[in-house]
Amino acid sequence: MTEEKLYYSLKEVRSIVYSDGVSITTLRNMAEKGLLPTIHVLGRIFVPKWWVLKQYDIATNEQSSNIQRK
Repeated sequence: MTEEKLYYSLKEVRSIVYSDGVSITTLRNMAEKGLLPTIHVLGRIFVPKWWVLKQYDIATNEQSSNIQRK
């Protein structure tokens, strides 16, 4: 199995998808309203990789291979 990231923190989503243009609070509100697919682990919120890549592709009209993968 590869060490590829499967989930992103809200801070990472803020940076990758929104270029730091929204607050973490806004992302939490989006998650609470069901506008952002998430999982919760011990009080932390994570967004699945597929959603991050999809939003990146929509925003750039490119394939998400341009995202730096961790």
